[in-house]
Amino acid sequence: MTAGADQFILAPLRGVTGRVFRNTLADTFEAPDEAVAPFIPTFAGERVKPALLSDVDRSLEQRIPVIPQVIGKDPAQLATLLRAFRAMGHTRVDLNAGCPWPFVVKKGRGAGLLADETALEAMLAVGCEVMPEGFSVKVRLGVKTADLLVRRMELLNRYPLREVTIHPRTAKQMYEGAVDEARFAEAAALCRHPVVYNGDIRSFADWRRLKARFPQVSRWMIGRGLAANPALMESIRAGEDRPFPEDRMRGFLEAYLLATGEELSGRASVLGRMKELWSYLAASFADGDRLWACVKLCRTVDEYRRVLDRIGGSR
Repeated sequence: MTAGADQFILAPLRGVTGRVFRNTLADTFEAPDEAVAPFIPTFAGERVKPALLSDVDRSLEQRIPVIPQVIGKDPAQLATLLRAFRAMGHTRVDLNAGCPWPFVVKKGRGAGLLADETALEAMLAVGCEVMPEGFSVKVRLGVKTADLLVRRMELLNRYPLREVTIHPRTAKQMYEGAVDEARFAEAAALCRHPVVYNGDIRSFADWRRLKARFPQVSRWMIGRGLAANPALMESIRAGEDRPFPEDRMRGFLEAYLLATGEELSGRASVLGRMKELWSYLAASFADGDRLWACVKLCRTVDEYRRVLDRIGGSR
């Protein structure tokens, strides 16, 4: 089984899958078809600071077509942000109703929005009004239990959403434990919109098994799998699992470092961005634990480059 006409979307990973990562990924490896950008929070007021939108600025190089994602619970604030996206030329925006982090959920945002039916409906109404035919939502199965999404599906079906992305875990699970494929199948069968599958695609074999299980799904979102192995799309599109390309990772990481240095100011910010990626990437290297331990100790860019010099045969 090969990917054929199926499409793949880079998932939003805060601190990792920003514009610089996306561009470096596309320059070095085969890229997914689209990317949903890390979420941008709604805010009070009518004036949108350009820096808030820089990651999805269409006047800057976007090597992978990017879809902005918003997080919040106030429909008026959502409308302000959506109008700003439209002014930038965006016709599609995604609503984050699935972020599992407890401090987000407690504020009624992310997966917490899914738990508040009234607030969710207000956000869907505004989103579909301001972004007709281009508003989508990303959800989980629920907050503490896996039956909430099924109960919310009637509400989601009332609005002309472009698609619904489902991560088949609860917020309580975070990213631990197995995805609940049976609950995904139940929710997908009830959903009248196109459904995107998101969760635990780390290899071609993973995708092939899921495609066989859910042949009706043609759009797939991958986040942690691509952060751990930026070459993953090459395996999926080739129809076979290929070895992790350590020899090419040195160039990728150097290019990512240079581009990040141009985007961010300050040694700590740059190194922090590198460490965010390495928290995923280390699992793919043969000596990843040792490399990750060294990266965590880096205090200067020169120290970090000396770690990179150990990759790809240079020791």
